[in-house]
Amino acid sequence: MTEGAAGEQPPKVVVVLPTYNERDNITRMLPALCQLGVANLHILVVDDNSPDGTGELANELAQRPEYARRLNVLHRPHKQGLGPAYIAGFKRALAMGADLLIGMDADFSHQPERIPAMLQRATDCDIVIGSRYVPGGSVDSNWGAWRKLLSFWANRVYTPLILGLPVRDATGGFRVFHRAALIGIDLDRVRSNGYVFLVELVYVAQRLGYTLGEVPIHFPDRQHGQSKMSSRIALEAALRVWQIRWRHRRLSRADRRTRPYPL
Repeated sequence: MTEGAAGEQPPKVVVVLPTYNERDNITRMLPALCQLGVANLHILVVDDNSPDGTGELANELAQRPEYARRLNVLHRPHKQGLGPAYIAGFKRALAMGADLLIGMDADFSHQPERIPAMLQRATDCDIVIGSRYVPGGSVDSNWGAWRKLLSFWANRVYTPLILGLPVRDATGGFRVFHRAALIGIDLDRVRSNGYVFLVELVYVAQRLGYTLGEVPIHFPDRQHGQSKMSSRIALEAALRVWQIRWRHRRLSRADRRTRPYPL
């Protein structure tokens, strides 16, 4: 996936980075992505009017020669949550002509060096999840026992039991999507906000018959800034899993969206 065949244009890969107060991280993430050697890779920063000036800094970086042709910035008026940020970013990336779309955090809890392996796995899957809970995956050794138990229980017991998902890390946000899969999912029917958005997205994909794959990743704690996760968010996500099941229980392959999003 790092090189196209002779005479062929490699697929356009767009990394969608939702940001809110990620100024310190964005200056490190952009070169890390550009140094991967992935052909035709572009970056879309989706900023929710960060008070620390992340969006303004992204604008400045987009003017530099090394980023001028590959960095785009989408500004949103205020913080509206992870789900709407991703939906807005994915729609913009599709309008940009993305063939493969990558959703990831800007704080290095999703490590860029795993992207080539995920793109390789995407050659035979519609959606690929960077997974903490497949063989070879792991979480930060500094996680406390309660946090480890909560995450394991949510992904390996609670969510699979209720939704019947065939993946081991339904809440993981490090993902690769084929263009056709995101169009078929119909982002307008994914209504959740916060981290449960990630569960709803993969459940809808599974109900519509898209193939799901996982690649092991290590999930370290963020190196700069503060986590947006809280116990309230975790509890809300657990309750909304039932709502997701009820809302989409009748979906089938026949419900795939066929119309492209307008430019």
